[in-house]
Amino acid sequence: MTEIFYMLEGEMELIFDTETITLKPGDTITVAPNVWHEALCKEGGKMLTLFKNGEFDVFLETLSKMTADDFADLALMRSVSEKYDIYES
Repeated sequence: MTEIFYMLEGEMELIFDTETITLKPGDTITVAPNVWHEALCKEGGKMLTLFKNGEFDVFLETLSKMTADDFADLALMRSVSEKYDIYES
């Protein structure tokens, strides 16, 4: 799933394997599908995030219903990742 981050307030670090980018208000970045990344916002802030396939809410709902055993099930986690195009190493 393609993600677009637009920083509204504060600062956020967008961390990739070999690079960290600091977003400030007004900055926009697009992350292509299957690119591992994480976001870190130490001081708090606001951002707008768009997801191309529009199913991120369904992905989060799926995760919210999972148990600790589900998260430990590698085959299940891989299938969820593939279904929602979430990068898995």
